[in-house]
Amino acid sequence: MNEPEMTAPDTPPVRQAASAPPSRRGRGVFWGLLGGCLLLFVGFTVLASLMAVVGNRPQQWWSIGPRVAVVPLEGEIFESRQTIERLRDYLNDGSVRAVVVRINSPGGAVVPAQEIFSEIRKLRKESGKPIVASLDSVAASGGYYVAAACDQIVANPGSITGSIGVIVQWFNLEELLGWARLEPQTITSGSMKDAGSPFRELTSDERAYLQSIVTQLHGQFVRAVIEGREGKLTAPEVERLADGRVFTGEQALELRLVDQLGTLQDAIELAAREGGIRGTPRTIYPRERTPGLLDLLANGEAAKALLGKVRQRVEQTRFLYRWY
Repeated sequence: MNEPEMTAPDTPPVRQAASAPPSRRGRGVFWGLLGGCLLLFVGFTVLASLMAVVGNRPQQWWSIGPRVAVVPLEGEIFESRQTIERLRDYLNDGSVRAVVVRINSPGGAVVPAQEIFSEIRKLRKESGKPIVASLDSVAASGGYYVAAACDQIVANPGSITGSIGVIVQWFNLEELLGWARLEPQTITSGSMKDAGSPFRELTSDERAYLQSIVTQLHGQFVRAVIEGREGKLTAPEVERLADGRVFTGEQALELRLVDQLGTLQDAIELAAREGGIRGTPRTIYPRERTPGLLDLLANGEAAKALLGKVRQRVEQTRFLYRWY
């Protein structure tokens, strides 16, 4: 008996998935691109931050073992923050046993030199670590002021140092303005408010007033050197040398303004011995970093610092611990 032929049941037709409306597809592409851009931005920001941190860290900051840190003090001294921060970072680092301050400066403004001097004295006491000054070509006036705060001073034979004194200068433009037929007008709240104006001659009272300030600042300088060179120079000896003269390294050694002659490497080896490091000492230097365009756009302080340096060349601080 033949079985009835089986027929396949009817199957519903396969429907193709409806494509997303063009508006939804466009929104998906937009949000995808936006998310990608945000991800790239975040990644770039993190990378830039890491590069900034590494760029500002000292060279060899990842190395292990006792080291001597070298802190450079270059050029005219018009700010103290960077030098003080470096000193604190190094002296708080357990692997740094001693610090060498490498000075190549004719001095500069009064207050920054005083702040660095005070900070070195404070850090020496707090950390118990030796701080040695190494004098480069010039370490005069404010440069020597800073050196005097250190445990010992090492100078090259030809280093120019000393210049313990204060200076204040400006131009008298009165005749030039008269030639140009310009007549400045000044209104003040007191007779000494415009003392030292470049538009006229000093009166005798104004000269005596400004001289009193110079004398007081000079006394502060002398007292700092007496404090820093205690046990090596007496107060009368410092006062006798504090007439603004500069000395070579050899002369300074004879006068006991410095402790020994030698190079930067000699100063590093001295600091290592004082810090209890045996053998050839390893050194660490701060990594120099010049602010770029990104810094100027993102960091107002960097821009202010650059503009400040330009302004200092035009408007010099009046009362200076600086050698001319």
